[in-house]
Amino acid sequence: MKKTRLAIVGLGNLGRQCSEAILADPAAVLAGVVRRPESAPASGLKTPAVTHISELGEVDAALVCVPPDAVMGVAKALLQSRIPMVECARLHGEAFLAHKSEIHRAALHHRVPAVVGAGCDPGALSLFRSQFALLAPGGHTETSRHTGSSLHHTLAATGIKGVRSALATERRAMDGALQRYVYVELEPSADADEVEAAIVNDPIFLDEQTLVFAVPSVAALEETDHGVMLERHAAPGETSHASFLLEARYDEAGLAARVMLAAARALPFLQAGAYSLLDLPPGALWGERRAAAEKEWM
Repeated sequence: MKKTRLAIVGLGNLGRQCSEAILADPAAVLAGVVRRPESAPASGLKTPAVTHISELGEVDAALVCVPPDAVMGVAKALLQSRIPMVECARLHGEAFLAHKSEIHRAALHHRVPAVVGAGCDPGALSLFRSQFALLAPGGHTETSRHTGSSLHHTLAATGIKGVRSALATERRAMDGALQRYVYVELEPSADADEVEAAIVNDPIFLDEQTLVFAVPSVAALEETDHGVMLERHAAPGETSHASFLLEARYDEAGLAARVMLAAARALPFLQAGAYSLLDLPPGALWGERRAAAEKEWM
């Protein structure tokens, strides 16, 4: 099977996450990264870093990982060069539709496919919201974004001897019971078992099951650890009283990178034009592995 040669435009956090996702995919190869001429050298990157995508030779598609205000210019330049592309600009509603329409015109003109809004949100969460709406038509959806932190419990954990920094969160177990997760960054001389015992037995933590995890850096955890809760409730009066719940925690850039890579797998099956994830058959996101995915997940 021929591997898909993918280029990355932009090498911030999202770009680096995309590079890791591509390198881990046996069906793809990272052709290289396109960076601004004034950017610092890409330290630790084992792939060509160039200032124009033409320097990478033939590529099958490009993943656009630039700031939102630069996406349109980069997208049009790629389409003009007849390079299929995927982007994940954070736009919603009418703004998203206008953005998609403009890229659609350029993609049609240059006879190239493009996937827009293929990130975290819009992107992965859009798929869940739309599927919930299909299952409970006429109902309503609530979206709660959170890092899951409890300030009161975080301060209490931080006050425990041996704790340099802490982050207390709440999660719901499979049986519906709430669990408290406490992440602690320890002082060098601290004993992890003693700190755990002190937190678990503190009166403020006795009301719920508490799990304690030592981490190298609480600040790094807060930066990457995002949470969301989607709830879809059936319309009042529906006899089914259906409700659907998604509670998730993830690294936003890492999730966006995986969605962008999945969208890139769909590009060879698309006609010219711009598409959102809602336009694509779910199987297309598996690319050549579609049959295997259908066998496993259906």
